[in-house]
Amino acid sequence: MLKKFICLAVLAAVCGAGQAQTPEQKAAPAEAKEVVQSTNDSAQEKELDRIRKLAQGRLGVQVKHVLPSPIPGLYELAVNNEIIYMDPTGDHVLMGEIFNTLSRKNLTQEAKDKLLTIDFSSLPLADAIKTVHGNGSRQIAVFSDPNCSFCKKLEASLAGMKDVTIYTFLYPVITAGSKEASANIWCSKDRALAWKQQLLEGKAAPKRAANCDISALDRNIELGSKLNITGTPTVFVPSGKRAPGAVGIDYLENLLSEAPQHP
Repeated sequence: MLKKFICLAVLAAVCGAGQAQTPEQKAAPAEAKEVVQSTNDSAQEKELDRIRKLAQGRLGVQVKHVLPSPIPGLYELAVNNEIIYMDPTGDHVLMGEIFNTLSRKNLTQEAKDKLLTIDFSSLPLADAIKTVHGNGSRQIAVFSDPNCSFCKKLEASLAGMKDVTIYTFLYPVITAGSKEASANIWCSKDRALAWKQQLLEGKAAPKRAANCDISALDRNIELGSKLNITGTPTVFVPSGKRAPGAVGIDYLENLLSEAPQHP
């Protein structure tokens, strides 16, 4: 009887040992999953980097990013503010748009919009000319050149906007004389007035003082390059979206109606 009891006790202990889990044992599966996920992420990063280098070598251009595309087997490449697609071998490139037939969405345009979206709150507004219309409750930022004909057209449209604060970043890239014209405006006593007179009235700002600090112009050019600004004028709204060219008021009003978003 005693032997039977001991055997049962031993059997119960063995079974219990097989069923019970220590905290370390419970954590093991989760840790294993994390290791697998980390390994997968690392492998994907290496593959994306391989595709980027392959694309740059084959196409001879800088590739801003590489991501898996909505179509298996194709990669999304951001090149010169455009979205293109490439296969894993680098032998084939697709230049076009991908639509989702279920959602009716243009997936390529969505990717491009995201590529061109900025963080409006990070703009160095101290390097811009501030012009306030009405209560100035809304904001836009404009990268503009005083010698740009389309900038003059945009400025005429902006003059009719109400309750908006316009931050104009002088972006002298159009002509050889653009930087000097921008410098004279920046060094004027009333920058907003000097800008308005130059663009809308054709009245050049007076010659600047030799000791006037115009380093903001160089910072603007550097900033424009980082933001992939390829022409003037270019307008940004708080949502982070951009509007290149001399867009109309209605278009800008629609952009301003969108809630701010951060990339």
